[in-house]
Amino acid sequence: MKHPTVYTTAPATGVSATVRWDEESSTLFCEVNYSPLPSPREPQSSLSDLLDVRFGIGTPSYVLTAGTLSMLLDQHRRLTRLDFYTNPERWTVRMSEPLTDPTDRTPHIETEFDEHGHADDMEPPVIVYEPRDGTLYLSWGPVSHWYGIAPALAIGVADDKRLTQIRLHGLTIPPRSSKSAPIE
Repeated sequence: MKHPTVYTTAPATGVSATVRWDEESSTLFCEVNYSPLPSPREPQSSLSDLLDVRFGIGTPSYVLTAGTLSMLLDQHRRLTRLDFYTNPERWTVRMSEPLTDPTDRTPHIETEFDEHGHADDMEPPVIVYEPRDGTLYLSWGPVSHWYGIAPALAIGVADDKRLTQIRLHGLTIPPRSSKSAPIE
């Protein structure tokens, strides 16, 4: 499996991310809303476009999975939704330095997708929770650079542009038993 990489474009405006924890189902949700991108004007609809409308075929979307984590990407391969079933008792809890400010760019996630828009399963992330700021890290390795999607959501990449962390900010989880360790 090719590990996902991240490339960036100019910052999108009007982006918001809502992070929510559902205690009953032990599921973390994050939904990202982007302002619509302007569509190029086409003087005439193609047969393909007409058939898509006729049969209710929407714009393509892409799915990345990592264990019980699923990430939905839009046709521009921007993160639009994240769902993660997880047991907080298995998280590592730590106190950390203040958050590193992300670069204001729009990250796009690239990997090999099949004809249905699904990528091979990634390994499950290591979960680290920082309760002081309510920050949850989904980690596949160390970060050299952060890209902000919205105030509550950032993507971390390694020097080779591999996706190595997802940072969700502003998440309050009730205290539980925990283990402590540094995040890499």
